[in-house]
Amino acid sequence: MSKQDSHRHNRRISLHSIRARKLLYAGLAGGHISGILCVGVFGIWLGAPGGVSAAISAAIALVFFTIGQAVQIIVADAHPRVVLIASVSSYIGRVSVMGLVLLLALNNLGSLSFMRPVAVVVTVFTVVVGWLGTEFWVYSKLRIPSFDPPQASDITNG
Repeated sequence: MSKQDSHRHNRRISLHSIRARKLLYAGLAGGHISGILCVGVFGIWLGAPGGVSAAISAAIALVFFTIGQAVQIIVADAHPRVVLIASVSSYIGRVSVMGLVLLLALNNLGSLSFMRPVAVVVTVFTVVVGWLGTEFWVYSKLRIPSFDPPQASDITNG
């Protein structure tokens, strides 16, 4: 084993990073389950175009949330201001890219005639609810201590 591999192997993963990864895995599970259900339902109801529309929509929603949670993992141990800046920057970047994708789609409606709007909207909504629902559920199971730091008056009066 090389020295670099040994260093990587000995590096400890922080508790913040572990918690952020748990939330990512939960979101991925809930989002994928929701997306697969939508692909099945719309594939049966609207045929192949419905299934493809649901699959594309689910993939886009999953990528959007995965990037956001990956940023949270990367900055898990940073100062809260850095976490805020990274989160907001990531969100602005992801929304901007989604806006460009929407612009391209609206300018190429003829080549996207197979897309079924009902499948797109319902799938995106369902994947978002599935992702957030499982993420909230796992978050409620995490043991995150909370406390108020001592105040100056507590130290002088104590």
